[in-house]
Amino acid sequence: MRRFESEAPESRPRLTPYELVFVEGDFESRVFPGIEKEGSMRAADAEIPERFGFLSLVGDVLREVTPEDAPPEALDEYRSLLFHAFHFWADGRRLFTFDRPAARFLVEAKPEMTGWAFNAPGRSGYVQLPANLFWSSIAPDAAPEPVDGFFYTESFDDGEADAPLRRIHLLFVLGIHRTRAGFSVMRIDSGLGSGLIAELAVTRPGGDFENVLPGGEIEGLYSILTTTEALKLAARAFWYLDSFPESVTYVPAPEPTERGTEPPASRLACSSVGLFRDADE
Repeated sequence: MRRFESEAPESRPRLTPYELVFVEGDFESRVFPGIEKEGSMRAADAEIPERFGFLSLVGDVLREVTPEDAPPEALDEYRSLLFHAFHFWADGRRLFTFDRPAARFLVEAKPEMTGWAFNAPGRSGYVQLPANLFWSSIAPDAAPEPVDGFFYTESFDDGEADAPLRRIHLLFVLGIHRTRAGFSVMRIDSGLGSGLIAELAVTRPGGDFENVLPGGEIEGLYSILTTTEALKLAARAFWYLDSFPESVTYVPAPEPTERGTEPPASRLACSSVGLFRDADE
C-alpha cells in the first residue's frame, strides 16, 4: 500500500509561459481556432512541426510577432513555441505541477523505467517544475537560467515513411522572471522507438543532473547540460505519472471573482503531483 505526501502547496501554480504570451489578445478566440480549421482542411498539417509552419495563418502570426532583424534561429523558436501553445490549447490546456519532493525523486531515485513503454499523458501538455530547482543554458556560452518547465507534444506521421513514425517534441522554458519581458526556450525532438528507454540509461560524466552552479550543492540544485538529460527528465516525469496515478490531485481553476496574487499565479486548472512513500516506512 502506498501513501502520498506533498509539500504545503502554493495557493496556485505559477503563471505559465502559455498565459504570459497567449491568453491576452485574440489567440484563443481567433488565431488558434483558425489554425485548427485550416489544419483540418489540410489533413494533418497542424500535427507535424515541419508542416505546421506552412499553414497560412501560422505564417501570418510569425511575421507579426518576429522582429525584422531577428536571427533565423529566433524564427524557429517562435514557430516551435506557437506549435506547442496551439496543441496545448487544442488538447485542453493540460497542466502538471510537480512539488519539490516528487521532482527530487525523479533525479535521486534514478528510475530505470525497465519495461515501460514511453507514454505521455495525452497528446500535449505542460509540466511545471519547482521554482529554481533545475538550471540550464540555451547555449554552452550562455548564463544558466532556472527551468520553469517544459511543453510536450506527440506527433504521429505516417505520410511518407514505410513505417509510421511516432515522435515526442519538447520545449523547455527557462528564465521566467516577473521583471523580464520574455523567456528562453530549448527545443528537443526525439523518435519514440523501442530502444529509446535503453538509450536514456546512458549518463553524463559526473552524473546526470549534477549541479554546476557555484554553491548550488548547498541548496541541492540540479543542472541540465545535455539533450539526453532533458529528455530523460521528461521521460521520468511521464513514467512517474503513468506508474503512480494516485500521486496526482486535481486542482480546479480559480473562480473569475477570486483576487489575484503577488507574484501572479496561474489561472488554469492543474494536476498537482506529490511524492509517494511506502506505507510501512
